[in-house]
Amino acid sequence: MSRAAPGMPNLLRRVRKLETRLTDLSGLAPHSEAWLDYWGRRIDRLLGDEGQGDTGRIPLEAIDALVAASAAEANRGEAR
Repeated sequence: MSRAAPGMPNLLRRVRKLETRLTDLSGLAPHSEAWLDYWGRRIDRLLGDEGQGDTGRIPLEAIDALVAASAAEANRGEAR
């Protein structure tokens, strides 16, 4: 029978705790391109009739990031 190294359970616990800080409910790193795409699609589905049965939470951080990205895109359009 092999035993784990003495500090291994503590290390695994700390890694899991760190992973929860680096990802959100989507499993993606906040503010990454994939994260913005995921939440943008999810919100579009919820606002349409497709996602009305979906339950869950949308992080305020995702809404803020999408609003900021939309505003930045609109400002770029005005500058042209």
